[in-house]
Amino acid sequence: MRNKLLSLANNTKFQWGFMILFAGLITAQRMLVANEGFSHTLYNNYLIFQQSFFHLLENEDLYRAYPQEHYDLFKYSPSFAMFMGVIAYFPVWLGLFLWNLLNVFVLFFGLKKMKFTRENGFVFAFLFVIIELITTTQNSQSNALIAGLILLAFDALENNKVSKSSWLLISTVFIKLFGLVAFVLYLFYPKKIKSGLWVIFWMVFLSLIPALFIGIDSLYAQYLSWIQLLANDHSNELKFSVMGFLNSWFGVPADYKNYILLFGVLMFLIPLVKYRNYRVLRYKQLYVSSILLWVVLFNHMAESATFIIAVAGIAIWFFTKNKVSSLDKVLLGLTVFFTLLSPSDIYPEFIRKMYFVPYVVKVIPCILVWLKINFELLIVNEKMKKSS
Repeated sequence: MRNKLLSLANNTKFQWGFMILFAGLITAQRMLVANEGFSHTLYNNYLIFQQSFFHLLENEDLYRAYPQEHYDLFKYSPSFAMFMGVIAYFPVWLGLFLWNLLNVFVLFFGLKKMKFTRENGFVFAFLFVIIELITTTQNSQSNALIAGLILLAFDALENNKVSKSSWLLISTVFIKLFGLVAFVLYLFYPKKIKSGLWVIFWMVFLSLIPALFIGIDSLYAQYLSWIQLLANDHSNELKFSVMGFLNSWFGVPADYKNYILLFGVLMFLIPLVKYRNYRVLRYKQLYVSSILLWVVLFNHMAESATFIIAVAGIAIWFFTKNKVSSLDKVLLGLTVFFTLLSPSDIYPEFIRKMYFVPYVVKVIPCILVWLKINFELLIVNEKMKKSS
């Protein structure tokens, strides 16, 4: 039975059918289920993205509140708003379905491109991330898309596709700025000048393309408004992050978040001293995992729906390993029980409300795994088989 199920899971037609069904069921659930007293819909984020396209066309400020349409602000780039025009004219249910399917599709194929050393490694990796994928899809978020784009960019770099890797990574930046962290990957590959030129090209192209619809002066005003929004978005609220963990457990003040961020940057960069390993595949896989974890752990405003990015990093770290230690298995188990399942109903509600949320339990296994990844980055043997 196990072999039959694994064979089915590896079937391409089944995989396509699963992705369509997955996106369809979540879309239906968000469209049909009551909003439980909230003043906004359960697909509020999609409405923010959809309406941003119309605001752009009508030359309205993308970054002011539109309470009559949705809750919260649009915080992505004008280019993102423009590309939402591909689905913005569809009925909400269809647009939401296509948006969800895009996120699932990109993450699915990003994971599938990873070099799993063990048979069925990809199937187990995808099963591992599926709970967090449900969470982020239910929130109509872009986090699965970002994780998938970073993984596809890594695969493009591995296959010497410089232009493709550049537009994939630049695309993440025009969604959420923390995609910039992934540009460290270029250190591990040749043709750095060519890569830099392609990055500049795609940056300019994606920055200016909305001008075709609204003109350069209006686009300039939109960017000024975006920059102002981001500059003023310095909340001292600490959510599921290293900062939130230190504040909840040890009383570290929220004002220290910039110092913690600086410490995180230093920890992230230290393994780069192992420059002899830059062509070692395992080293690069570990750095991809570190990137995906870092952008969540050191984002003081990280929400539960953001953790698909971190969990994808953990999946790559664990399921691309040649040898798994007992400690690795313990860390994976902690991730399952306290990151993936901590918001679920397997725990009584009072435990979740009194302990898991106030003490940001969800983030703790991710911190431990990230520290383990940093250790492994420093001990990778440069004599290991090098990637082509």
